[in-house]
Amino acid sequence: MNKVYFYGFTLVLWLCTACQQNQAKRTEAVPAKEVNPKENPTTDSLVFQDKMIRIYKIDSISFFKGKEQADYHRDTIASISDINVVKKLLQGRVKFAGYSPDKPMEIDTLVVGNSLAQVKFNDGRVVEAGKTDGTIDLLENVFVKYFPSEEILLLEGGHTTDQALDLRQGKWHIEEIGNLDYVYFSKHKKYRLNGMFNGQECSSYFLQKEENGNYLTYAQIPLDWVDNFELCTLKEIFWKDDQQLYFRNFFYGAPDDKRAAFYRVAIISEN
Repeated sequence: MNKVYFYGFTLVLWLCTACQQNQAKRTEAVPAKEVNPKENPTTDSLVFQDKMIRIYKIDSISFFKGKEQADYHRDTIASISDINVVKKLLQGRVKFAGYSPDKPMEIDTLVVGNSLAQVKFNDGRVVEAGKTDGTIDLLENVFVKYFPSEEILLLEGGHTTDQALDLRQGKWHIEEIGNLDYVYFSKHKKYRLNGMFNGQECSSYFLQKEENGNYLTYAQIPLDWVDNFELCTLKEIFWKDDQQLYFRNFFYGAPDDKRAAFYRVAIISEN
């Protein structure tokens, strides 16, 4: 009986060992390509980097997943487009005018119109129509709207280009002021995306950082880089937090353009 028991126990032990070895072989034989892609998401592709930002090309799954997690809502900046209301608000600071019927190339403050004859900034400097100061000539632009919270006048130049005047900071370079209708704030309004239309097919975009109550230029969003790639019109924009901005690149008239993809911008510097 002892021998029978011994041989039986040995047989059971051998069978268990064989089963474990076969199970180990089956586990090792599973190829990597059979792993569920949802458990191993595709790595974002870095397409641009400087000292301030990185831009990644991402897939649609990552984009919409980020959008769901962001719990984001856009805060727009209030504006006034009624020129009569703006005239009262900016009385003594901005003189509006219209073109004289007798002199079609001159504007007259006694003629009602949406042109600007003179602008006085908060620091006392004055810009007058017909006298180019830097990159702006008031004669080439007309009033569009006023953003009272930031004391910014949005103007329109030739080819419907954006131009602006920052009365508070004494600026008139659109590349620094932007068109506030383009603004998307980050989650806690530490940063914001801004931009403008410069008369061509595509718009231009840049990031601003809040400093002492003002938003100052922080980093440019490049329109083109390696391999002749270019951004054009940013759509479906949202911030996931204060460091990550998402958008879809879009081309009007060519929505199937291979460059029309999803992107993520990561802020990497605090300088």
